[in-house]
Amino acid sequence: MRSKNIFIIFIVSVLCLSLSLTLSAQQGRGKGRIRGHVQDEVGDPIEGAKIEAIHLKYKVTFTSESDEKGSWAVMGLGTGYFRITASKEGYGTVFHEMRVSQFSKQNPPVSFIMKKIQVAKMNMPAIQDEGSVALFEEGNELFDQKKYAEAVAKFEQFIGLNPSVYQININIGNCYKEMGEYDKAIEIYTKILEKVKEEKESIGGDETAARALAGMGEAYFKQGNLEKASEYFRQAIDSFPEDETLAFNVGEIFFKQGETDKAIEYFLLAAKINESWAPPHRQVGYAYLNKGKYRLAVDSLKKFVELAPDDPQAENIKNLIPKLEELIKDY
Repeated sequence: MRSKNIFIIFIVSVLCLSLSLTLSAQQGRGKGRIRGHVQDEVGDPIEGAKIEAIHLKYKVTFTSESDEKGSWAVMGLGTGYFRITASKEGYGTVFHEMRVSQFSKQNPPVSFIMKKIQVAKMNMPAIQDEGSVALFEEGNELFDQKKYAEAVAKFEQFIGLNPSVYQININIGNCYKEMGEYDKAIEIYTKILEKVKEEKESIGGDETAARALAGMGEAYFKQGNLEKASEYFRQAIDSFPEDETLAFNVGEIFFKQGETDKAIEYFLLAAKINESWAPPHRQVGYAYLNKGKYRLAVDSLKKFVELAPDDPQAENIKNLIPKLEELIKDY
């Protein structure tokens, strides 16, 4: 029984990303390698996604980019805990935290599913002026080209012609966020919330408000303020509870902070919003393992494999499930 307990503890510590840091050679650099895959919500590979692996102790950063098949790899990592982030213009940023060993021949692969972001046009009045429409489209094109300052200029021209269409400020806030001017972005998102409250008295059910709150959450996340980030992500979901990716990312934040019950709550919410999306079930399984609820963990991991049999992590989980089931029989 003692050996079985030790084995379960080992599994939990590996799968659930325990936060104990390990010293690594050359302050985060070494011979470690990780790989993975990036795809959109319908399973199509995403090419050109930027992958960043940041050592949580030494803050050294390694970068890569996904190819036409959505595959990516990062090399030269030391032993320790890393935050792996995938980002691309037009998609919501996603991240995953894991322990990397430079002595392992094969660290677990990381699979990302990125949700496409729609430009801020919902809840906006119809624009008939062709000049305004052209400015709006030019701003979006410049954003896609990473010419954020030029995009801001176009969006501001648009607002000058259409001052009542305050929703376009979402795009401006996103530009400042991408430029790293997080305080400026937060200021703009805050003004959007004030405008929504002025018009509707409440931000509940308003997608523009939810986007502003999510933008604030991401800005705080990029500043490293996870407490503030989780606060605004939670408000975003509460105000517009229809975005599974947002719920999933909030779950990841709570999981990292050790708030396992809250993490499970948001992972399950993501799974409820999009019943065919596999990653929330995987993370719920890891969270239940962390809590020692092994039967629930197995059920969730089986659901993940059922929904995503070809996922890079599916094979490892398939091999793990019968071992867990065998252990459960003895309890």
